[in-house]
Amino acid sequence: MREGGLIFFVFTALGIYQAAPSVTTGDAGEFAAAAAVWGVPHAPGYPTWTILAKALGTVLALGDWAYRANLLSALCGAAALALLCDALGRWGAPRAARWGATALIGLSPLWREQSAVAEVFAPLGLAATGLLWLVAASGQRLLSPGPAAAVGLVFGLGLGVHQTLVLVLPALLVAGLGAKGRLAPAVGWAAIAAALGFTVHAALVLRALKSPPLDWGHAVDVQSLTRLLLRRDYGTFALTVEGARAFGFADVWAQCMRFFQAAWHCLGAAGTALALLGAMGWKRSGLALDGRVAAAWVCVCGPAFLLLGRPGLDPQTSAALERFFLLSFLGLSLLVAAGLTFIFKHGQALAAGTALVSASLLLPGALAQSRRDDFLSHDYGRAILRALPKNSVFVMDGGDDTFYAMSFFVNASRLRPDLELRDRGGVVFPGGYGADFRSLTRAAKEQRRREVESLWAASGRLWYSTLNDGLLPGTVLVPAGLLRRPLAPGGAFDQGPALSKTLVLRWSRSAVAARYRDRALAAFFPYQSALEAMGQGESDAAVSWLESAMETAPDALWVRPTVAHALEVNAYRAFEKSDWARAERAYRAAAAIQPDKADAMINLGVVLDRMGRTDQAEAALRDSVKREPRSARAWFALGTHEWGAQRWASAADAFSSAAAVDPSDARSAAYAAQARQRAGAKK
Repeated sequence: MREGGLIFFVFTALGIYQAAPSVTTGDAGEFAAAAAVWGVPHAPGYPTWTILAKALGTVLALGDWAYRANLLSALCGAAALALLCDALGRWGAPRAARWGATALIGLSPLWREQSAVAEVFAPLGLAATGLLWLVAASGQRLLSPGPAAAVGLVFGLGLGVHQTLVLVLPALLVAGLGAKGRLAPAVGWAAIAAALGFTVHAALVLRALKSPPLDWGHAVDVQSLTRLLLRRDYGTFALTVEGARAFGFADVWAQCMRFFQAAWHCLGAAGTALALLGAMGWKRSGLALDGRVAAAWVCVCGPAFLLLGRPGLDPQTSAALERFFLLSFLGLSLLVAAGLTFIFKHGQALAAGTALVSASLLLPGALAQSRRDDFLSHDYGRAILRALPKNSVFVMDGGDDTFYAMSFFVNASRLRPDLELRDRGGVVFPGGYGADFRSLTRAAKEQRRREVESLWAASGRLWYSTLNDGLLPGTVLVPAGLLRRPLAPGGAFDQGPALSKTLVLRWSRSAVAARYRDRALAAFFPYQSALEAMGQGESDAAVSWLESAMETAPDALWVRPTVAHALEVNAYRAFEKSDWARAERAYRAAAAIQPDKADAMINLGVVLDRMGRTDQAEAALRDSVKREPRSARAWFALGTHEWGAQRWASAADAFSSAAAVDPSDARSAAYAAQARQRAGAKK
């Protein structure tokens, strides 16, 4: 255990050095708030994690609650590596192999990131390596009552950290099949102990009965507890609310390639080669662990997990999925150890050199994962609080970073108790729309929202966080800092604090480029600046800010359609003022952002026509029908242009296409007939 102590010390020091100073993007704010108030975070509740974080944060009262939760990840990540190294030694891996495998997984970008933020995956790694260590320490006695019960207890408690721990069961079963003794009694002892450990989930009910500030699902009865544990709001087996992709050969291939690419990113070229060598030469390595245990661990926690959930391949889902690979990478570390052990048999110095070089190649990436200067989410949340006047009603229309940053600052840091925080979905915060709100139909929910929010707006207390300009019909949502305020149409613009008065940001584009969630949040700052510039009539500045938002997060799902819409609104305002040059710039920018959409290009054609650039106008309109051949509006606009140029045959074809796409529009068919008649008369 002396080696384990050294590894724990080294990686704890590295984890503390790299730990974020406060709240970060993603779920961190919610988890930190749950630890502070001993609440219930999102499904499935994570009771073991919450208890650990609450205990550590109470005993080690350093910094705010987010920082204390970050330290929990650092400590758990280091402890997991210490247990892994000791387990490898018990299986007969020489020092170069066990140190090398531990260093490779410990310096992987994913491990370093998850050891620096308030998340459940470093503690999950500790639970998983705890199981590996018990298998190694028990050896052939694994099926004895004591070791079997110990495995079951750790497993049951580990499910309260994250339920994906269930994926290691096949590997544990394979390990049991290779041990001496009777399997059935051992499974019984393990099941009893696992059930005992699983009772930690009773904390969810006990805390819900106290109605803490963070109380996801309010699990006070069997039905609500079952819904929470089974993640019914997420689709149970789906990783996102969008659900799983269709199952087919192409998707199977895509999911398998996704895992192999993630493994390559984790271990690097050298580490991946060592894992492959370990897989092929496991028997010749001489490790005491059955190679089928490692194979089952990797395959079930990796590719099989992906094929079960079949998560989407979009950037947002891929970014959220990365941390789920940590469990499978522990299995890869076993293969790496086998590869290094195989090399060790051919030369001790060669094995040590290979381990050193492989780990050194990961060092730059490991250091780049430091979050010690990460203030992005912290400054975002504080900027929102600065924008809100006293006793405001703050309604959040989606956005985890907004929900969880507010939860952290209000519940954990106890700032702004005067605020009334509302969630339009009624999930993270009370919605204020009535006890029956979640049972209503979608249309009834929207009607209820409008009724309640209209009353808040009439009182002058309502503020929104939203990307939806039409959230409250009958009002205009004007920008106010990072927020929006509903005003009567025609009201004065300057009804809230300027962005520059509320925003103090400590981030750089290079710092957030490596993380999707950071990019997606950072792009909101230039976007909101653009709205402010638009409200002040500064069209060119608005376009520049919107282009900056695209440059910051070109792959963020919300950015492209939202920025394109804002550009088109900006262009329309310039169009109304006959400011053709500014309208042209904005429409071109919108068309470039959405190359598969026709609207911006249609409007650009109209602007160019007004400017007398008829050839360019025609080119723009023809481009619009190429983008969306099923757009009746695009064909109609092209037909109108051709009519004006008295190209009757071309106009007839365009109007006919519009009529074919939308038979309900009688105008297109009528114009097509007239154009065809004029074309015939011209002949």
